[in-house]
Amino acid sequence: MKSFLYIFILLFIACNLSAQQSIKGIVTDAESGQPVDAATVQIRKAGQPVPLTYTLTDANGQFNLPLRQAGDSLLIHVSLLGYKPVQQRVTAGSTVHIRLETEIFTLKEVEIRPGRVYGRQDTINYDVAQFISPRDEAIKDVLKKLPGVDVDDEGTISYNGKSISKFYVEGMDLTGGRYNQLTNNLQADAVKSVQVMENHQPIRALQKKLTTEDIAINLKLKDNFRDRWMTTVEGGMGASPLLWQGMGNALQLSRKSQSAYIYKGNNRGKDVTDEQNVLTQNSLERQSGPALPAFLSQPSFSAPLKKERLLFNDVHSLSGNRVYKLNETMQLRLNANYLHDFKRQERGSITNFYQTGDTATLTEQSDTHVRTDRAEVAVNLENNAESHYLTNNFSLSGNWESGTSYITGSSAANQRIRTPDMGAQNYLQNIWARDKYTLEVRSLLRYHNQPARITIDGDRQSLDLQQLYMDHSLSFLRKKGNLTRQYTAGVTGDLNSLRNGTSLYFTPNYQLNRHKWNLSFNLPLVWTTFPEADFSRLAVNPFFYINYKLNYAWRFSFHANYREKYGDITDFYPDAYRTDYRNMRINNAIMPVNRTQSYSLYGEYKNTIREFFATLSLGHNRGWSDRIFEQQVRDAQIALVSHRLSNHSSGWTLKGTFSKGFYDYGLKTSLNYLLGRNQAEQLSAGERLPYRYDFMQYEPKVIWTPVRSFAASYQATINLGRSKIGSDTDLTPLLNVVQKLQLSYELFPVEINLAVDHYHNDVSRDKAVNAFFADLSFRWKTGSWQFTAEATNLFNKRQYSYTQYSATESYTSWINIRPREFMVSARYRF
Repeated sequence: MKSFLYIFILLFIACNLSAQQSIKGIVTDAESGQPVDAATVQIRKAGQPVPLTYTLTDANGQFNLPLRQAGDSLLIHVSLLGYKPVQQRVTAGSTVHIRLETEIFTLKEVEIRPGRVYGRQDTINYDVAQFISPRDEAIKDVLKKLPGVDVDDEGTISYNGKSISKFYVEGMDLTGGRYNQLTNNLQADAVKSVQVMENHQPIRALQKKLTTEDIAINLKLKDNFRDRWMTTVEGGMGASPLLWQGMGNALQLSRKSQSAYIYKGNNRGKDVTDEQNVLTQNSLERQSGPALPAFLSQPSFSAPLKKERLLFNDVHSLSGNRVYKLNETMQLRLNANYLHDFKRQERGSITNFYQTGDTATLTEQSDTHVRTDRAEVAVNLENNAESHYLTNNFSLSGNWESGTSYITGSSAANQRIRTPDMGAQNYLQNIWARDKYTLEVRSLLRYHNQPARITIDGDRQSLDLQQLYMDHSLSFLRKKGNLTRQYTAGVTGDLNSLRNGTSLYFTPNYQLNRHKWNLSFNLPLVWTTFPEADFSRLAVNPFFYINYKLNYAWRFSFHANYREKYGDITDFYPDAYRTDYRNMRINNAIMPVNRTQSYSLYGEYKNTIREFFATLSLGHNRGWSDRIFEQQVRDAQIALVSHRLSNHSSGWTLKGTFSKGFYDYGLKTSLNYLLGRNQAEQLSAGERLPYRYDFMQYEPKVIWTPVRSFAASYQATINLGRSKIGSDTDLTPLLNVVQKLQLSYELFPVEINLAVDHYHNDVSRDKAVNAFFADLSFRWKTGSWQFTAEATNLFNKRQYSYTQYSATESYTSWINIRPREFMVSARYRF
């Protein structure tokens, strides 16, 4: 009887399996031939509205529908907003190819269009084909056009006003946060779509356990560009004086391995050093520790102008990146960077120092040269599995900087500053995820040697600093229902050439996740001690955060925190030391205790169909410190002297962003704005001198591509600031306006580009400076070749003046800028 029963069950299963078949297929765009993602595929019986089964197409447009019932009257129905629905007969076991035609229609006064911008859960997708134009060379040019996305002059990418924390190509982080190397060099037409991922948790073992507010961007490539080498070489020569530029890159990007090798060099004022900067800042402190302490810094070359106008340079930048996907969860990344940069600048200034009952005025002119040689190699191994996460990042770095300045004016001097830095660092993070709990171990080791030197008229001062910094911690996490509890205990050690220190910390962290609500609360307890300096403090730093997501479009949040921080180990330096030829610092071995309260209220709105994004944030902070600086001005020399006296500061800010795309007109408009006030105090002639700074900034931007042959962009930065110092000094409000207009027209086969900049700067109450700059270029493309002729600073302006306020100072400066220049170049793409 049992044998008969077994045979009957086996026969039943076999008959059932033989009856179960599947229908497979692919869905593509009828016009472009590209796969269609997230289309709904249904199988119905003729005459019956209820589907037998359904699914969604994957990223490759493919689907597979198993059938328990087979018949001759089956229909396949495929639909997606923005496309005409398709229905056709199908038989079980067949493979079909469905081509969808685009369709524009109106639903409840909302116009739906296919593919340009669409969102699903926490991911926003942008179809690059709907934004790209023939003038877009690199993917950065396209990113600037995306509604809700902003790219600043340094290349930092933000979404809805928040900087991104990760940058991927095909799901892989090739550059370790130096994403300018990709956005500047990856050709625009190689990218199929741009994905913006909100609430991004990159560690799989912590997904659905710890929520984040991080933003990530992922680029998806077209099939014919994936896993092939994309190579570009360029060279150019120019005059006034002899100018040169060169570039070469080779990129290979796939889902299993990626490479990027880049060289750039020039002496025409283009700053390529940004490509070696880590721009994803969110995890830097955790993985690299606090900022490196330093006594000295090199002179800056800043001014409210484009860098290309004021930078006299001779620069070479080399970068090599390689990432291997060892298996489904493990990858190995290698990064190497080298930079040689020699910069020159001539400038002059008149600086007013406002003190109690007196104003000191100093004038100067300087000729400064700074040479930088910087190298870094890094190796990262990562295993990102759901049950186990491991990352180990090891790096070696060397930075050799030397600056020479020749100064005349109120104080004449010859100055040389050397700030070399040699370092090694290793960061290890290990996470084990179990059913009921998760364990995490972190370890950071960092060593730096900084033998700084400053020489003024032959008088040399050595400011050597060596530091070994360690941070080790253990975390226990458990999630039960909607509540996540995490407890972290750790120890840090600071072994250095001034004062050794250590700290112990314990941080309980709680997260409550409801359907629309997310609440976070943590209460770090930190005990910090420097035994040799008789410094010991116990700090409690509570943090509270609440987030409410009304729906897909609206989100609101509020945070409040209190934090106690201290200075760095250079504050223990007992002697006076010079920071440059004019400034001296006297810390008096005082380690300051700084306490801050901060609050912020934030609101966000997004509508992907209308291509409208907006944010608004209101923030307030109050600070207390037991140290105050006194500014002493005597005989054209300035001393900052530290005193153990309590003082306070406060401030508020109102900031926000608007971004709106207009599909029919090829138009993107955006506005960033910031209003605020800062108040603080410092000592002057032994008396407290309060000061207040009010500021306002607006940045409207417009990018317009109405037709294939024409494009225009406009960007303005409007700054208004004023300072009040003490009760008697109310400085004149300064209005600074920068306007940039770019026009591009294609008169086949030549593309003409015109850029016009206007700068308005208030210099004093009765005087303002207006400066106009214009650049013109002609570009001719034929096959894989591109030839360009450029003329910059057509009006041949040679000098620029501006005035700025800073705390209890105001300074009016002039700076030499690059003259009229001409350049011809040729580019070839393999």
